[in-house]
Amino acid sequence: MIIVANVTAAVKPVSNSPYFIYKSAKKKMLNSDYKGAIQDLIILKNLNLFNPCPQQIYLDLIYSYFKINNLKLANNYAENFLQLYLNNEHYDYILYMYGVINMYLDRNRGTLIKYLNIDWFDRDPRYAKIAFSAFAELIRQYPNSQYSFDAHARLIFLKNRIAQYELAVVKFYFKRHAYISVISRVEKMLYNFSDTKATREALPYMLYAYKSIHLLDLADKLEKIMFINSIY
Repeated sequence: MIIVANVTAAVKPVSNSPYFIYKSAKKKMLNSDYKGAIQDLIILKNLNLFNPCPQQIYLDLIYSYFKINNLKLANNYAENFLQLYLNNEHYDYILYMYGVINMYLDRNRGTLIKYLNIDWFDRDPRYAKIAFSAFAELIRQYPNSQYSFDAHARLIFLKNRIAQYELAVVKFYFKRHAYISVISRVEKMLYNFSDTKATREALPYMLYAYKSIHLLDLADKLEKIMFINSIY
């Protein structure tokens, strides 16, 4: 709730006061009129009210912009909130929202790419990486948060999505016979995404690369590991 300075029980708030503007915004949010709520919230934001008012306004703006699918603005406000209000009691919620918003940004970009008949996983996963970092930080800082369970499930999806991109990069280098780059990229996958399907699929490319540049001892070791784990 907005706290208005210098308003006491003896003074009735006027209809254009921050109190009534915020009351109007919350009513619009409850009625799913998020565009109308945003107009009221922007008015309040521009009044430069004292804390904790701006923090609550940010929280409501993030949610309202998300609900109308204005993901870029929702993302900007979430990012600013995380930088400005480190001690806010709802910090775990904003970390969660920041991750969710960036997942949607990644998926929306993927929708356009699929429309253009390009494989989504081949595209730069910058939003997926931001989402991954947000969810990982949430789980690390707030293991008992009500959002941690869902964040963990989203991390699994994102790890596989990013690993698929890394596999696409491996294939790109492989086609160009850039075998040192293939090996380097697969090593990175083994370090970061060892338990993903994409990493298992990358190992044959690494094996071929080892053999092609005559690193036969490493090729032999890798081949034994692949045989033990039935990766062929």
